Amino acid sequence: MTRRPATRTPFFLVANAAFVLAMAAVALWAAWPIYQSPYLFITVGGAVLAASAIAVVGLLRSWSWFTITLVTVGAYLVLGLPLAVPSALASVPDALSGFVDLLSGTIFSWKELTTISLPVGSYQTLLIPALIVFLATVTASLSLAWRSPTWSVLVVPIMFASQVFGLAFGSSAVSEPIDVFGFSFPSPRESVIGLAAFVLAIAYLVWRAQNSRNTALRRSTQATGVRRAASDLPRKAKRAGLAALVMLVAVVVAVPLVSTVARPVQRDVIRTSIDRAVDLREYVSPLTQYRNFFTPDLYNTELFTVTSEGELPARVRLAVLSHYDGQVFRVIDPDLGAGDQATAFERVPTQASISDNSETVTITIGDYDDVWLPVPDRLESIDFAGSRSQALTDGFFYNDANGAGVELDRVGAGDSYEVTSAPAASTLGIGEISKPVATEALVDEALIPTKLSEWVRSQKVGEDGASLEKLITALRARGYLSHSLAQPEADGTGTTWASALEPYAFEPSLAGHSVDRIDSLFELLLEKEQNAGLEPDDSQLVAGVGDDEQFAVAGALIAQELGYPSRVVLGFALDEVDGGMPACDEGTCEGKNLTAWIEVQDASGSWVSMDTTPQYENPISPRDDNRRDPENDTDVIQEGVTEELPPNSAPTGGDAQEPDDNDTDEALAVLFTILRIAGVSLLILLLISSPVLVILGAKLKRRRDRRKAADATARIAGGWEEYVDAAVDHGLPRPGSRTRTEAALEYGNDATTLATLADEAVFGPVEPDEETSARFWALVDAERSLLGKETSRWSRLRASLSLRSFAHLIGARSPEVKR
Repeated sequence: MTRRPATRTPFFLVANAAFVLAMAAVALWAAWPIYQSPYLFITVGGAVLAASAIAVVGLLRSWSWFTITLVTVGAYLVLGLPLAVPSALASVPDALSGFVDLLSGTIFSWKELTTISLPVGSYQTLLIPALIVFLATVTASLSLAWRSPTWSVLVVPIMFASQVFGLAFGSSAVSEPIDVFGFSFPSPRESVIGLAAFVLAIAYLVWRAQNSRNTALRRSTQATGVRRAASDLPRKAKRAGLAALVMLVAVVVAVPLVSTVARPVQRDVIRTSIDRAVDLREYVSPLTQYRNFFTPDLYNTELFTVTSEGELPARVRLAVLSHYDGQVFRVIDPDLGAGDQATAFERVPTQASISDNSETVTITIGDYDDVWLPVPDRLESIDFAGSRSQALTDGFFYNDANGAGVELDRVGAGDSYEVTSAPAASTLGIGEISKPVATEALVDEALIPTKLSEWVRSQKVGEDGASLEKLITALRARGYLSHSLAQPEADGTGTTWASALEPYAFEPSLAGHSVDRIDSLFELLLEKEQNAGLEPDDSQLVAGVGDDEQFAVAGALIAQELGYPSRVVLGFALDEVDGGMPACDEGTCEGKNLTAWIEVQDASGSWVSMDTTPQYENPISPRDDNRRDPENDTDVIQEGVTEELPPNSAPTGGDAQEPDDNDTDEALAVLFTILRIAGVSLLILLLISSPVLVILGAKLKRRRDRRKAADATARIAGGWEEYVDAAVDHGLPRPGSRTRTEAALEYGNDATTLATLADEAVFGPVEPDEETSARFWALVDAERSLLGKETSRWSRLRASLSLRSFAHLIGARSPEVKR
């Protein structure tokens, strides 16, 4: 019977466990900002309990490290669903799909955790990294602390790794500094986490060293009878007090010193250097598709319905376009391209922190299948419903800076989702805003049309918010609404956009919003002003013809001309807009309700909206027979243009082009999906089985090298070593310093015969021949098979994967012989 080491007293076990659990608590505190969900406590608590159980059983049954590793992996596979993928617990099909997600998330969730906005809650498989970190670190730390006096020092860096997880995968922002006794402490939360981990680590290492010293002194006392001097206890107390004083001085002096040297506002973390967009692509700007909604196919078509138990939001956004390249307004910066993080779309958790006075609405899709998803501004959470909820959740990406989202899997009739949004950040009007002190223009000055700048100067206004409002109001009053170049065709109800505007006199207008198109618009306005009489009113200056596509762009460029950052928003108004397009009827939005407006940034950083739709009550008057016909100054984007859906990746703007709907493409899509799933599954299986394959391959190579040695003597000696390694892997002791014959007595069977033949081959006067070595190896193979013949299948499998026979390579000591 093996005597328990003196160091493994109950107090010793509890003290080590207390340190590991304290370090785990600090790691949980560090990881909280990533998740901010009560489910994190379930995940971490389950991981710690499972790790503790594995470490306790491993201690009692003297499991090898390989066995502990296998049991830990098994615990992860069994507990992964309830602890890390709670969404998979709804039903059996969800559980099967969730297990696949668990396997793939083991590899891919780490990257996803750095490409999603924080906090992530219990979104999809993003709790997997936390489960892996706490399960692995606590299991390893407890096992080392309890069982390995030599390597117990590794407990400290292992538990540090669990704390680094929360800091490295968290936000780059740091906590606000606090003032204590006149000193400013920067990033107090991060500092306290590091300080707590440091103090715990020092205390643990000092206690372990002192415990080892006391144990050695007790053994020495038992062996020699010499006891410690009585003065040793006061000296130990003095050392402990001095160490505590040094640590206190270090904390009191170092922290304020750091605060005066460095005041970090932001820290570098993993997500700082990773492109959050999975696969950035430039899409066709959705503003170029504006007029498609006023064709007979979509004009009276119900696109979606917005319902709410409270008030409906004022507007629903489809796309926010911040950058102009001279041809179209788009989401991405044409200079920075897809690498611009400010315009990159990223995944967001379905549940995030909800502010007070939040508004929740339900949007049900009708005949709408675009990639741009209707959402209110300032989205806080989104929850898809129905049979496609998981696919829609996976395909949703959001840009928090612009407040617009996309659904790459495309919603269809019957799909619905619940959206919670924060209240409006500003209630200012355009006339009340003030110009930002220092801003970087979103539009290059060279792209502002010359005639636009000339028209702004001719109005002789200032540059404040009231002047901007006056310019936009004048632009709308002197414009004339038109959605097409030709007389519109009626739909099945006999309605056209023109007939809905009665009384209305049709005027043709070109599509597009290039520099030339906007320049020609203002050229007509300037000509009308020059030909008008003295002090004409706006009704006599109507000249520019177009719709929201042109006038929203013109309004945004006017704001840029005055020095205000601006952008174009495409969406639907749910409240009546003065002089704008008709609002959605009781939340039911049709093609005719699509509109575009501008948002201008105030000095406070908030965005203030203003409609730019031109009027239609006052026709172009007085009639000018010499008025020029519309000139095709730019490439016209034809109505009905086809769209092609891009791969499922994070986009950065515009609309995707729709693929041809044919059987071949669908078959290829299904085939690619199957191949992708098969490839990922194969990769996961290879990664999981790679340790097993490496061990089996190493043993196979070792056996082959011994069997194919240069001479017969070396082959026979290698055969004996092969038999010894097989015996050790089956749990028998290593021979150590014993001779072959002495060791063979421990192994039984015909091991003595093998030892005798090996000694004769190595030390005998006659060198063995090839036939002798072949017979010897045949006997070795037979004896190796006998080692596991009387054991269970699990024991044989464990022996084939055991690393005990490699222990001498790392200087392991031979275990004592079990009698």
